[in-house]
Amino acid sequence: MEKKSIGKFISVLRRANGMTQKELGEKLFVSDKTVSRWECDECTPDLSLLPAIAEIFGITTDELIRGERNNQEKENISKDYIDRQKNKSDKQFSLILERKSRKYKNLTLVSVGISILGLIITMMVNLGFAKGFIAFCLGILCFLTSEICQICFALNSRIIPYEDENDYIDKIQLTNNLVIRYATIVSFLNLGLFAFCLPLIIFISSPNYGLVFEYWLMYGVIITFIVLIIAYCVYLFFIRKVLVKRGLITLTEKQNEQDKKSKKLFIETFSISSGIAILLGISIFILNSIGSAPYIKELVFYNCSDFKVFMENDYDNWYLSNFNYVYKIGDDIKESNLVIDEEKKEIIYPNKVNKGIYNSNGELICVYYFNPDLYYSIQFTETADDKMPAKVITMDALNDAKKTLKTIESILYAFIGVDMFGGTAIYFVKTYIDKKKN
Repeated sequence: MEKKSIGKFISVLRRANGMTQKELGEKLFVSDKTVSRWECDECTPDLSLLPAIAEIFGITTDELIRGERNNQEKENISKDYIDRQKNKSDKQFSLILERKSRKYKNLTLVSVGISILGLIITMMVNLGFAKGFIAFCLGILCFLTSEICQICFALNSRIIPYEDENDYIDKIQLTNNLVIRYATIVSFLNLGLFAFCLPLIIFISSPNYGLVFEYWLMYGVIITFIVLIIAYCVYLFFIRKVLVKRGLITLTEKQNEQDKKSKKLFIETFSISSGIAILLGISIFILNSIGSAPYIKELVFYNCSDFKVFMENDYDNWYLSNFNYVYKIGDDIKESNLVIDEEKKEIIYPNKVNKGIYNSNGELICVYYFNPDLYYSIQFTETADDKMPAKVITMDALNDAKKTLKTIESILYAFIGVDMFGGTAIYFVKTYIDKKKN
């Protein structure tokens, strides 16, 4: 009598059901080579797979182990026994899906690790060796490797259900949705890291230069935020729609409603945040158009004597501070490199420029020291006989005004950043809360 085996019985059942070894392997999440080895009696299926195999061919586990159908026993099988077998098969199928999902998650960690390694290499080459362009290229290579690996992992982990697997279709869809979700997260991660590294080629003038970490961090965060917002908008309104249409993502009615609410909320928050950002941007443009003039503090002198004293003191302080001389005028004169008039006990400044103020009759009213490096403008009242009052704008006052303008501009830019980050945070927090409620 021919020896009966599980492998030969599986072969007979598979052919009777018109299935190939590959199709059976896909149902059990094993390779067609493994199925071939079973049927050739080189090995037997794992015990955990027996209920699933029996469920596929509509037999009992006992019949599968014996390697033959038992019609008499089949007629006597109770409904309770069939239910127990069905529950056992369901649990086994769920276990198989869970193992497959766990394996995919672990592979996803490999992709994330490659991306993080790329960022570390980029930072080391840029900050350690000042090679910004090379650092960028190495980083991009790692990010592309991570993305390609994740795509391969997702394609191998996605499950294609068969018509006779309607009982498990919901579980299969959940697993496929998980695959797409993790693949999307890794794609956003790689895109964000790519955007973060873009300053290395945008803000350096030579491949042999690097970018200071502070500037890299500042510009990198800004560019990353903008790129991710645009990418998420494209994903939410276009890519996600294509994935659903092609069956790569399956959404329930509640999820469809949640998706619509999410899009509506995104439009609302993005519109408000963008409107505020545009207003702040217009304010910055107007601010730069006006310039620093409103913040300049003028010095007004109403008589020539006050004007003369100010100009002389201003000149003396400038000369002494620039040449770092320490001196004392009086009976105790310290040693210095200054030329001192011993009789008058005064410092003699070389190359001093004197200018005069003349009245309408051409008469000299007063003489004052003048240094063009110290003043932005000096305006006399030409209609007055003594040319007073005089308005003086020093270079220090002009620089202070420019600093004030820059400070206000930086504050407005900070408000734009807070506005965009705040709008994004509100959107994601509210979306998360709505999902939890549903």
